[in-house]
Amino acid sequence: MVIRRKTIIRRSGVEWTDYNCNIYFGCYHDCRYCYARLMTKRFWPEPMNWRGVRVVKNAVKLARRDLKLQRPGKIMFCSMTDPYQPIEAKTRLARQVLEVLADSPFHILILTKSPLATRDYDLIQGRSNVEVGFTITSLDDIPFWEPYAPGNTKRIEALKIAHEMGIKTFASIEPWIPGVTHPQSIIEKLRDFVDLFIIGSMQYCDVPRSFYAEQLPALISWLDGNKVNHYLKRELREVPREIR
Repeated sequence: MVIRRKTIIRRSGVEWTDYNCNIYFGCYHDCRYCYARLMTKRFWPEPMNWRGVRVVKNAVKLARRDLKLQRPGKIMFCSMTDPYQPIEAKTRLARQVLEVLADSPFHILILTKSPLATRDYDLIQGRSNVEVGFTITSLDDIPFWEPYAPGNTKRIEALKIAHEMGIKTFASIEPWIPGVTHPQSIIEKLRDFVDLFIIGSMQYCDVPRSFYAEQLPALISWLDGNKVNHYLKRELREVPREIR
């Protein structure tokens, strides 16, 4: 199924980027914690099949046009879906759009859960304005939470390959799932080949904020003491203030 959009590069609601660029609607991975799926389910007027991925047919044309209309900044590719979900192996849409984005003065942050992204490392290598990031929720695969997504172990290997090719990397430790995600262990394991760690909480899920309030002091102390290059998302930075 295909859809057409009027714009594809939009002002971002994600605090660490200026814009987002989504080339698919829906996501085959169907992660149980996915804020995009849960938010869409909450606000969309009619039931929808989130795994029934729809392709933005005019994505390449829109990317070329939108880049000319926006002031250069950071673009998250993608924020509401995964650019390298299974359908991408057939459409190659992510690569086509990435070719447009990479040749622009914008800074591109690719975020995915799929080692399919390694297919495009040849396009990314040697470019200072493109970074590759993978969502890492555990050092093990967690099929209950991520039933149709490539496992964390495959993502970690893809991060290693990117680093070996001289590509700048980041790991998104988000969501921090209680009892499943152990940020310190993940960072210790990945630190040699990841340039930046982004840490965020679960959203639209029934996780008490007190969990993060209890865990954060020790984590922050460890991050600072070990001089880990990290970015703590706003919802975590504000937790201690919420609990007081």
